[in-house]
Amino acid sequence: MRAFVVEEPRSRALRALNYSPAVERIRRAGSSSARPLRQIVKSFGPAYGTVFTRLDCHSDHGIELLSQSDMFAAEPRGRVIRSDSLHEPDEHLVKRGQVLIAGAGTLGENELYGRAILADDRLAGKYVGPDSMTLVFEDPDDDFSLFAYAWLASPTGVQAIRSTSYGTKILRFRSELLQSLPVPVAPLSTIKRVAGLIRRCSSLRETFFQRLLLARAKIERLPDMQEATLMCGERSRRTIEWRGPFPSLCAWTFASTGGALRFLADRWEGRLRDFAEPNGIFNGQRFARIDCAAPHGVELMSQRDALLIRPVPRRIVTPDVPAEKLFVRPGTILVGAQGTLGEGEIFGRALFVTEKLLGVAFTQHLLRIIPREPFAEALYAFLTTTVGFRLLRSTAVGTKLLSMRTDLLANLPLPELNGALGRSVSELVQSAFASRDEADDAEAEAIRIIEEEVLPQWLA
Repeated sequence: MRAFVVEEPRSRALRALNYSPAVERIRRAGSSSARPLRQIVKSFGPAYGTVFTRLDCHSDHGIELLSQSDMFAAEPRGRVIRSDSLHEPDEHLVKRGQVLIAGAGTLGENELYGRAILADDRLAGKYVGPDSMTLVFEDPDDDFSLFAYAWLASPTGVQAIRSTSYGTKILRFRSELLQSLPVPVAPLSTIKRVAGLIRRCSSLRETFFQRLLLARAKIERLPDMQEATLMCGERSRRTIEWRGPFPSLCAWTFASTGGALRFLADRWEGRLRDFAEPNGIFNGQRFARIDCAAPHGVELMSQRDALLIRPVPRRIVTPDVPAEKLFVRPGTILVGAQGTLGEGEIFGRALFVTEKLLGVAFTQHLLRIIPREPFAEALYAFLTTTVGFRLLRSTAVGTKLLSMRTDLLANLPLPELNGALGRSVSELVQSAFASRDEADDAEAEAIRIIEEEVLPQWLA
């Protein structure tokens, strides 16, 4: 808990929540060293706070609506709805260069509320709902606009954005407070350097996404994969005749893939257990979570955090559990293994672990798959195709919160991945995640410049 003195309390913001020491010092620095956000943004949240009924439809005929979590996902996947669900669809449309801010939530340290993301080609063309505060800049590619984004994405910037909140349980932004938020002015050389890093970050994230799609496309072009996709690509009510053993009495295991599971098991000899190390498919171990502050403890990734483009992990005291149940090594595939079966849910989604995640703890709800060399990247690409996703979900058991049975997972059919196809897919996946890691480094450096070189002259 912190306390500080405000020299000029404003009648429109009388709660302590609406003041930030950093922002107040920047305001006092004078207009010559800070510009209000309204001077560079021509439209604040055109769709923010709108009310509409979501009418689901087939993906061929609808638009993709992003939730707050979807906006920050490494691979954004939204809910498909009819465009006439929206009163003014153009106001919800995401365009490259816009800044999207999570605009509804609470003030938890690792909550998305108040965090910003720059829209790139991964997000452009999709639509946002009423909880997204969209900032439409006068000139999205201008150096100062990109500098302003880096400021908003910094820890101090998040604190400043949250200081414009109102409400009780679920907070939202007050427009006039957000518009008056000051953006610090820095030397032109510094602004240019930050803007260059943000441009590089955006470009590399687009490269990451494009190369992943190319890697999956190579697998999806296999004739058996095309036939299986027709069977299970769209989720719907199904009735099938099952011939074979009943390792589970859950009908979902057999019917959810529309016959693709049996079809692929007959066509492919490979099984997931053949591509994983001995005892290489397992869940983490449960442990108590006790919050602490850096440099103590470890960062803990939840299922949500693991699949975000910029994770917001929680800092906890290092649990007393075996290291192999807490940490993972590069090349491991993590799968969201507890949840529900909604199409936009994390359950069944996979993550490939790179060296940047060394020393990070992961929740027990993330299933670990440790592939044998050299199959890690190709196996990840297969498991993240539509067919691979449906096969992973076919191992679900439980009632409300489902989990995955490791024996059913081990027996999932896989195509041949050790030939030319596997090598080319692996190269694309390696290149994709190398681009993502470089993008993360570029954005982190831009934020470091804001925090360590720009802000100290106001906050000293």
